[in-house]
Amino acid sequence: METSRIPALFFALAGLAAACGGGSGARPAAAGELEEQGGRTVPAAADEEERRSAGADRRPRSRPSGGRPLPLGCGPSPTDRGGAMCAVPAGEFWMGCNESVDDECTAAERPGGNVRLTAYWIDRYEVTVDDYRACVDAGVCSAEGLETPAWAGRERPEWSWACNWGKAGREDHPLNCVDWHQAREYCRFVGKRLPSEAEWEKAARGEDGRKYPWGDAGFDSGRKWANIADETSRAEQPDWTCAAGYDDGYHGTAPVGSFPAGASPYGLHDMIGNTWEWTASMHRGRKDRMAIRGGGWGIGPAAARASARAGSSPRARNVNGGFRCALSATRR
Repeated sequence: METSRIPALFFALAGLAAACGGGSGARPAAAGELEEQGGRTVPAAADEEERRSAGADRRPRSRPSGGRPLPLGCGPSPTDRGGAMCAVPAGEFWMGCNESVDDECTAAERPGGNVRLTAYWIDRYEVTVDDYRACVDAGVCSAEGLETPAWAGRERPEWSWACNWGKAGREDHPLNCVDWHQAREYCRFVGKRLPSEAEWEKAARGEDGRKYPWGDAGFDSGRKWANIADETSRAEQPDWTCAAGYDDGYHGTAPVGSFPAGASPYGLHDMIGNTWEWTASMHRGRKDRMAIRGGGWGIGPAAARASARAGSSPRARNVNGGFRCALSATRR
């Protein structure tokens, strides 16, 4: 597949990327479309209970005996619409940097601390092209712009090949090149909502402060954990940041659920890689920036961690950007 080169600036988070095979190292994001999140550990949209408990105890929880906890349960959506969901129980979890297992944290992730959340459900997979098409066909969701990415205030038609909408054979890929407003409208259509940053992070890493959804083993461990910038991407884009020696086999998105080894403690797939995911939380409390989490297929390993944070204009349609929905347990 012949592709143009995405500007390296677009894919690198300031202070988060490590160059693959040498190169110039970390590079800033393009025009603020992806920004390193600074300041608070608890997102601006968090409730007062979350704010009070964050930072009160900055010691990571000890791991439960017996290793990784089993998923509490995933099944059909309680709303009878949209994709399968997984239950996340009420209680505290470690949010932000856990320095005992992670030496790649940025200032955005510090200080880490315990955050208490009520119970909720969250989609097991990223919303797919087929999922979103049902909303478009119902006359509720808009397909405007889904075939042409846009960031930093202008469209990028040279990168339309990476958008999944309208591409045969990508029906089970995550919907990308979608803006925040379109993501929110879809979640409303299926009786759900976008998750907060805190909800997203707990669903990704569980309660014990692990570095990745699957544990603390990195991309040099020989397992295919997630779809990130890898050796396949490096062959197409030599100047990208990537995971040296790691090859997930994709330059672009993968069908959702393609990396079961990388599932989270609650059974969620693709919480790292494939696409960044929109949340309901503002970035640094700014109404013109929304928090995105999880990294995408073009993001290097330093940003592909459960606590890594970034923000984007809600109007941006990112080839690396998608979403999943959540549902409060009190709204069955």
